[in-house]
Amino acid sequence: MKLVLLLCIAGLLFSYEIHAESQRIQAAPGNNWHKASVRGQAVVWTREVPGTSIKELKLEAIIDAPIEQVWRTLTQVEHYTKFLPYMDEIKVVKQEGTDRAYVYHRVNPPLVSQRDYTLLVVNEVDTQKGRYYRYWTQKNQFGPKPLKGTVRLVVCDGSWSLSAREDGRTQATYWLYTDPAGSIPAWLANTFNTSGLYDILWAIEARAQDLSWQ
Repeated sequence: MKLVLLLCIAGLLFSYEIHAESQRIQAAPGNNWHKASVRGQAVVWTREVPGTSIKELKLEAIIDAPIEQVWRTLTQVEHYTKFLPYMDEIKVVKQEGTDRAYVYHRVNPPLVSQRDYTLLVVNEVDTQKGRYYRYWTQKNQFGPKPLKGTVRLVVCDGSWSLSAREDGRTQATYWLYTDPAGSIPAWLANTFNTSGLYDILWAIEARAQDLSWQ
């Protein structure tokens, strides 16, 4: 169930406009973040979003792998089904240049119905400064039609921000806000969102450390 709540991030009620074609997707300005939990070198923060019971989330962590390997893990989406739990299907349905793509996802978490969604994913890279940014927004109109028995997510925005550390590791910030849809109550969605961020982080770190596929 956790993966459904982690791979999508929603921001329809934030103070910025959500037009990925013309404007970068990112968290609204301001603070008011509450520290939710700490595990090792990772911290999860939450923030209330006016008009909704689902909380905005942010994970800040040090990933024990070079930034190039972490970025490769995040951007080669065709491998997601090999290391991310519950990911049943992922495919690029439309490519626009080298840095923009529409990507369809379908996940099959335990206890609840399957979820699916199509995202516009955009990459921004500054290798000279050692900074990498990846953001996405829901664009279901570019993906397959809804499937019977599968819940379609309609609120789904987020980002990964990476920077290279002097010790060779990667400083990462994962921002997200997602509504899992269906009949999942808000308190349960918030609980899974918060705790499940670590599962995603550790899966990505382990994959980035594995040089056999790179």
